[in-house]
Amino acid sequence: MFKKCSILMLIGFVPLLLQGQSVGLVLSGGGAKGLAHIGVIRALEENHIPIDYVGGTSMGAIIGGLYAMGLTTDEMIEIIKSEEFTYWMSGDLEEKYKYYFKAEFPGPDLLSLGLDLKDTIPKTRLPLSVIPNYLMDFAFMELFSRASAAAGYDFDNLFVPFLCNGADISNNRETVFRKGDLAQAVRASMTVPLYFRPILMDGNIMYDGGIYNNFPINHVKESFHPDVIIGSKAAEGNSPPDELDILGQIENIVMKHSSYRIDPREGILLDMDLKKESLLAFDKLDQFIDVGYRTALSKMDSIKGLVHRQEGDSIALEIRREAFRESWPPLVFKGISIEGLNEAQETYVEKSLRKRDSTIGIEELKTEYLKLANDKSLLYLYPRAVFGGTDSLFILRLRVIPQAPLEARFGLFFSTTGLAQTYLGFSYRAISEVSSHLKGSIQFGRLYNGVNVGLRFDYPSRIPLYFQGSFNYNGFDYNTFNTNFFFEDLKPSYITEDEINFRFDVGMPYSINGVVKGGLGIGRNKEVYYMTSDVSSSDTSDLSKVDLMSLYVASEKNTLNNKQFATEGSYRKAALRIGYGNESYHPGSTSSNVENELLRFVWFSADYEDRGLLPLKGAFSLGYYFQVKATFKPLLSNYFSTIIEAPVFSPNIITNGLFMEGYRAHQFIAAGLMPLYTINKQIHLKAEVYAFFPVQEILRDAFNEAYRGTFFNRMKTIFNASVNYVSVAGPISLHVGYITEEEKPWVLQLSFGYLLFNRRSTDE
Repeated sequence: MFKKCSILMLIGFVPLLLQGQSVGLVLSGGGAKGLAHIGVIRALEENHIPIDYVGGTSMGAIIGGLYAMGLTTDEMIEIIKSEEFTYWMSGDLEEKYKYYFKAEFPGPDLLSLGLDLKDTIPKTRLPLSVIPNYLMDFAFMELFSRASAAAGYDFDNLFVPFLCNGADISNNRETVFRKGDLAQAVRASMTVPLYFRPILMDGNIMYDGGIYNNFPINHVKESFHPDVIIGSKAAEGNSPPDELDILGQIENIVMKHSSYRIDPREGILLDMDLKKESLLAFDKLDQFIDVGYRTALSKMDSIKGLVHRQEGDSIALEIRREAFRESWPPLVFKGISIEGLNEAQETYVEKSLRKRDSTIGIEELKTEYLKLANDKSLLYLYPRAVFGGTDSLFILRLRVIPQAPLEARFGLFFSTTGLAQTYLGFSYRAISEVSSHLKGSIQFGRLYNGVNVGLRFDYPSRIPLYFQGSFNYNGFDYNTFNTNFFFEDLKPSYITEDEINFRFDVGMPYSINGVVKGGLGIGRNKEVYYMTSDVSSSDTSDLSKVDLMSLYVASEKNTLNNKQFATEGSYRKAALRIGYGNESYHPGSTSSNVENELLRFVWFSADYEDRGLLPLKGAFSLGYYFQVKATFKPLLSNYFSTIIEAPVFSPNIITNGLFMEGYRAHQFIAAGLMPLYTINKQIHLKAEVYAFFPVQEILRDAFNEAYRGTFFNRMKTIFNASVNYVSVAGPISLHVGYITEEEKPWVLQLSFGYLLFNRRSTDE
């Protein structure tokens, strides 16, 4: 194959050798503005200006690398306009790759810090990039590896000889790439600090080439000795950044002043008239390409005055391009080589990637790779495709960095309605042939106190499995919520709950987004309450102790993009549970009862929930909510113990802090619509309206006994409007709500953080 490639390249160079004039194209960095280089290339090709060599930095390295491997400008545009490219540059996952099996039960943490315990003094691992890079790294491997192999890992043997440069931070020097892995070289050259994670090449840390040299004209001259140089400059337009604008400062560092001068006797500089734009303004692709195209056309007479040799017609160019592309080997993998892990850990990773002993195609590998990227036990993956040669198959070389074993987690929630919660947690992970995860947390505040300790084991078998055991404590004080902006004197608590539970769960994935699970829950709930809110210090409370043990089976599917402020995706759950319980009731001074009571019962429940967001035109989407809950359980010894143990409909953050007496029922149907307008990735406006239909209300008689109302007696409603800003530090939200069954129906709440609690024994 390489012999064939060499012959083709020799044929391509015949006109050059005969006419004795060569042209080198130099492409600057510039972030998304570097897309203007595509317009320049298009104008040059349309006017039959040959491109014999190409060199680039950062975005110039990406465009130059794509051209050098034989892609047309139309194909480049198609890639950059694709939905996949948006995902690469944002780090977001398509729904079909969101692997829910590895997801953890959501908690209110806002910040996590990894602690590396290898050294005598533990080191804190901070995030190295704003954007997760595993999608982009895989995409670069998929794009460039076949051409790199066809060229024998020598960039001179590509469709057009190519070079790019990177910044070797380990040795404080510039590095020029002319051989090796094309995907790796381009990835190094465009690694803007903080935006993207650096990569390691030969043990050295590599960042964006623009840090040292944003216009590698000197390297193109020294390496290729072209007779004419055409320089494409897209790196202007940056004004001095604000002192608080960290990303703007980094942009100016990467796109710092370089020498863009070209001697008029040697070539010509195409200086783009580009305004200040973000490094990631890829939505302005057409605008940037048009600027590049028009700039090149405006200088075309001067270019033709320098370049006397003309490329053959477009058909000849396409024949040469296709001849090189036909030499690409198929991207099929025969083996996996893993770096950075011990032998047992390598077994875990390889079993996670390969479900059978055979070759694996790129699409299948991508699915399994992105599943692995969702594994919280692993901090970082970097894939490379290395061509085996004789059998025309590739080997996947995967560099893996395990997650720091110990991780500290912090969370905070506070609101103008008087709620304040603090969350402290830890996580300890270990990988051998299985992955194990020990975690614990405490949460304390005015509404809720909680403790959680859990241990999970993941087995990367052909059908992956997890086994998990946990202990939870949940304590609720429901009389601390104030719906006004200004705090008032609070009444003594009249309903509190203290629940402890043990859970044992086992699960397996179905499809990418779903999990099937089952398990056992054992819990005791201690309920303290008064039969009236008008109590004195001499009154004693009623006390119910409810013990529950149950078995469940459930399926869940989840692609929501946020644990409490989602703007896209969906969630679906179906669950069945059967259990045994008993209630021990001890009346207080406000009760009409005087005797203790003991009630034993068998119960059953079924639950179906479906919610999500449907994209509409532009920035609008429509959220929906539907839930059917059917719990078959007897009425307990009094109204309050019955209502406390009944399922509650609590669809959003403002209802999470309320007892919601009118929205508790053994069986109910609930539905809602939530129009949503997304201003940008962080800010959205949301309206919510929910209808709650209890099959039979739980009502109270004159003796505080519970009884069931008539079937579907009335509908209850919840209205809410909110402005939500999901910042890097945490979500800030302003809510105005109206809840028809509450004593104070209006709720005005400004809050920061997530309001989430530990699992109950009856949660799936």
